[in-house]
Amino acid sequence: MKQPMKLNTRIYSIIIFIILLALVMYITQTQYFQQFSHSRHNENLTESWKAEAASASSLSPQSGPPYCLAYDSRDEFSAKVNMQASRTLGYMKKEAVTTDLSKKKLNPSGCAAVLLTVRDLSSIASPDVLASYAEQGGHVLLTSMPEQNDAFYRLYRKLGILNAGNYKDEAGVQLEGEVLIGESGLHIDDSFIMNTVMQVELDSSVTVHAATSAGTPLLWSVPSGKGSFMVFNGTMLQEKINRGLIAGAISMMVPDFIYPVFNSKLVYIDDWPAPYGSSIDDAIYKTYKLNRHGFIKEIWWPDMLGVAKRNDIKYTAVLIESYQNRVTPPFGSPSDADPNGLISYGREIIKSGGEIGLHGYNHQSLTMDQDTSAAFDYRPWNSTSDMTQSIQEAVSYAKQGFPEYTMFTYVPPSNVLSPEGREAIKAGWKSLSVISSLFPEDAAGISYVQEFELAKDGVMEMPRVTSGYKSTPFEQWAAASVLTANGIFSHFIHPDDVLDAERNKNMNWESMYKNFSEMMSGLNERYPWLRPQTSMEAAVDMKNTLTSRVDLQQDDGSIKGSVKPFENESYFILRTRKKVGSLSGCSADKIGDGIFLITVRKADFTIHLSEA
Repeated sequence: MKQPMKLNTRIYSIIIFIILLALVMYITQTQYFQQFSHSRHNENLTESWKAEAASASSLSPQSGPPYCLAYDSRDEFSAKVNMQASRTLGYMKKEAVTTDLSKKKLNPSGCAAVLLTVRDLSSIASPDVLASYAEQGGHVLLTSMPEQNDAFYRLYRKLGILNAGNYKDEAGVQLEGEVLIGESGLHIDDSFIMNTVMQVELDSSVTVHAATSAGTPLLWSVPSGKGSFMVFNGTMLQEKINRGLIAGAISMMVPDFIYPVFNSKLVYIDDWPAPYGSSIDDAIYKTYKLNRHGFIKEIWWPDMLGVAKRNDIKYTAVLIESYQNRVTPPFGSPSDADPNGLISYGREIIKSGGEIGLHGYNHQSLTMDQDTSAAFDYRPWNSTSDMTQSIQEAVSYAKQGFPEYTMFTYVPPSNVLSPEGREAIKAGWKSLSVISSLFPEDAAGISYVQEFELAKDGVMEMPRVTSGYKSTPFEQWAAASVLTANGIFSHFIHPDDVLDAERNKNMNWESMYKNFSEMMSGLNERYPWLRPQTSMEAAVDMKNTLTSRVDLQQDDGSIKGSVKPFENESYFILRTRKKVGSLSGCSADKIGDGIFLITVRKADFTIHLSEA
């Protein structure tokens, strides 16, 4: 009689391995094809954006008492600070009422808080108005170093100042607490942060939140009766990149302060995929014995995928079809195009959860202005029609590689885009939904500088904030400022930075890779709550955040909120010294000292608070 056949342990192991491998392949392929389904869903979304955009409110304020801004239109500095404060409050969905002190007296009665953007306190009919307002429970933020005059000396003790000395220009900033979220103790000792400050001796009741590198108090708060004063003893708040200080000051000054944020972590790769060719770069070849194509394929890209996997990043890669400088038709089939690279790298981008967008047919910025083009050694375009045809060719090139995939995001080469170029893109690419250029101001006036907003034509303006493989003092400050004000990290890099001595700061790839890895891991340590998103994923949520209305009812024991229309989830930052108790329709995660990320999961939500 035959004995039944027995399978040994090794055969069982092989069978299990095959089953697991098949499962992994199935999941991977499913995720890959889900991206195409997701792409079709986004097409329907963006069509509705464009239909609604003309009438949609880009920054719909919440209900409740207004925040009162007071400035002097005759003073350019005051007007600039006022604009930055107004923008900050707009993103926070706080209703702002502005008083031009050159035309009208300030009446703080009924204001949730007063933001004063003049240095000359005599602009107010009587400083006693502010003192009385604070005594009765109001909160006043002085956004600029005050001038020493009779009006100042009538109020200075209320500001926590015992003695006021000379003015001095001082660089740098030291944070004593989390004025900027996640950056307690941050010290930026760099001259890009420069303030004219008043030398002061402060009362013991004052809490200093920031100082210059030399130690002069820069931002402090002081109680006054039932209310308080917050004083910024500097002159840097006229600059857009410092809005985080305004947001931090307001949110620490007003008790139980809550405001919406985007909660997005974005990393763009410009010029990827792109035709890098097989040139020999001496430094690369000496280290890796590889040409340019081999280095990108075997070293750079696997390293970048590794950073993404370890640090929970989704890349938005924006492609280039050609590096030829052609700006006149025809544009079809450039000799340096790399369709095989587009397909192989594009598949990996999509499989890793990323997104493919467009950087351009080539790397010539879409402008007909000769001076602007010359600044980058580019060629100006001859007509809007030529620009449109180049975009059509690039979109067609992407479709040849991925017939079922739709691109939505455009990143302008060198962050330059003329009004004519913007119209050309729309004419040649119907699914254009997002333009991502730059957030920081450009002193040269060349860059396409944006706000986070839904344009009237339905295109989401979604700027990048920082760039590069290494976190410089400026990049660290800019990122922290925008994260505090808007809750978004948006960064970009280029594959060919490693090939350019000026851009790589004479670092080799090993150093650049190490710095980039540390920057991304450091970001995760300070801001573990940020959601990794692609450009289009972030744009969908940003549109909902910007156009929704937030109504809040607050008392000592609770915050009751309503978000309409409500889509998926909404996110808020709550600053409070109270204990967060029971919650309804939302959750609360502590992300700092007295700082909570509120995730709203229902249109109506409640946060109960009690004394700590």
